[in-house]
Amino acid sequence: MKYARRVDIFKQVRAEYAGFLTSVLWKLTGDRELFTEALQYALLGMWRNVEKLNGKKAGAYIYRIALSANSAAWRNRIGKDGQIGPNQVVVEKDPARRAGENELVWKVRRAIAQLPAKQGKAIVMRYLEQTDYNAIAQKLKCSKAGARSNVSKALAALKGRLGNE
Repeated sequence: MKYARRVDIFKQVRAEYAGFLTSVLWKLTGDRELFTEALQYALLGMWRNVEKLNGKKAGAYIYRIALSANSAAWRNRIGKDGQIGPNQVVVEKDPARRAGENELVWKVRRAIAQLPAKQGKAIVMRYLEQTDYNAIAQKLKCSKAGARSNVSKALAALKGRLGNE
C-alpha cells in the first residue's frame, strides 16, 4: 500500500474512532500517565495495521489494538516479571488527607452532574479542559456572552451547593 494511502486511511480512522479509543484506554488504565503511554502504543499499532482498519471490522481491530497497548503500557510500568520495583512504589504520607481530597472530588463531580447540561459542559470545558470562551461558545452553539453566562451561573450554583455541604 502506498504511503499516501496509508496516511489517508490512518487519519480517517483516527478521526472516526478517537472517542472510542480514548474511552476504552481510559477504562483500562485509569491513570493519566499509563493512559498516555497506552495511547501512544495504540496509535503506533493502528499505523502498523492500517490496512486492516479499512473495512467494517475496524472497530474490532481498534479494540484489540487498545487491549494490546494497555498490556504493553502495564508491562513497561511493572516489568515483565510482574514485580513492582521499589522506586515505583509510592507511599502516601497522609492517607486521611488523600481520602478527604477524593471525597471532595466526588462531591464536585456530583454537583456538576446535577447542573443543567449547558452549564455543566461549560464549567468542565472552562476549568478542567482549559478551553477559551470562543471555543466554548462554538461547542455549545451560543454566543461568547452566552458561554460566559453559562460558566458564571454554573460557578454560582456550585458555590451554593458545595457551600452547604
